[in-house]
Amino acid sequence: MGTEMKRLFLGSLVYAALSGAVPAEARVVLRLGTMAPKGSSWELILRRMGAEWSEATDGELRLRIYAGGTVGDEGEMIRKMRIGQLQAAAISNAGLAEIDPAAYALMLPMMFDSYEEWDYVRQQINPILEQRLADKGFFVLAWSDIGWVYFFTQSPMHTPSDLVEMKLAGSHTETRTNDIFKWAGFHPVPISNVDTMTGFQTGLIDSIYLPIILDEGSQIYRHAPNMTDMKWAPLQGALVMHEKGWTKLSTTQQKDVRRITRRIGADLRRTNRDQERRSLEAMVKRGLNVIEISDDALEQWHSVASRAYPRVRGNLVDVELFDRVQELRDEFRNQQANQP
Repeated sequence: MGTEMKRLFLGSLVYAALSGAVPAEARVVLRLGTMAPKGSSWELILRRMGAEWSEATDGELRLRIYAGGTVGDEGEMIRKMRIGQLQAAAISNAGLAEIDPAAYALMLPMMFDSYEEWDYVRQQINPILEQRLADKGFFVLAWSDIGWVYFFTQSPMHTPSDLVEMKLAGSHTETRTNDIFKWAGFHPVPISNVDTMTGFQTGLIDSIYLPIILDEGSQIYRHAPNMTDMKWAPLQGALVMHEKGWTKLSTTQQKDVRRITRRIGADLRRTNRDQERRSLEAMVKRGLNVIEISDDALEQWHSVASRAYPRVRGNLVDVELFDRVQELRDEFRNQQANQP
């Protein structure tokens, strides 16, 4: 067991001990939903976070985690936070976009080529998103990585014309994400997470877009054993708490929770990119076929994605923010090009 996994495992043991020792004394129980698979490194980190919340508040706070989408998809988690059934959630930018479409600005298809340029842009864009979400009652406690989104398909896919012929799994709640695919010329099939496996088995769908770590955790690659080696879009995650849960905490508790969560989020960002690589290696060993594409095919993908930009700009993402993202990306690329 590696050093990081040992630390996560010990953290989860501490969580188990604390949560077993103080349930009667805990003044506040915070319920958190996440799509992260149960037992995944993400869930272990969330458990460690909960243990530290409890320890820092002398057992007054207890975190209860509902992993693997057991309380619904991200749209449902947002609804449950609004009505008080959940107080927090670890969700992706796709989920945050259901609260404020500005979150799409950092997950536009083919906008970014590397983590380095994406990091450069989001350092300045995330504070804007935080304020917009706070204005709507959702407080971002920490940002994290989920990873690059790739296409996983039943038959090999190289070019956009290949995907046009496929039945692409789309969210049954994130209609705006489906719209982006439609604007790019594809045909998403709305389907819930719980029905995805059945959808592949019955032929309702034959392709899907997912981050590598979620694909391994969900075992989708066993039904869609081809991965096109092309970074469609980066996906970040956030741990958010609704104001109904946040206001239950004292000022001191809020400071402790924010301090611990931001440090945990930084840990998750550091470990996630290595986990992405390890997950891909593990799936390849189990039979995943990674499909390399030519420079010409890559240019076709860029062209297709660009066709959707005019529909996103000013519709889903306001013009000023959309243009700022492109400006920052180009600024980074120019800096890299001018380095000696």
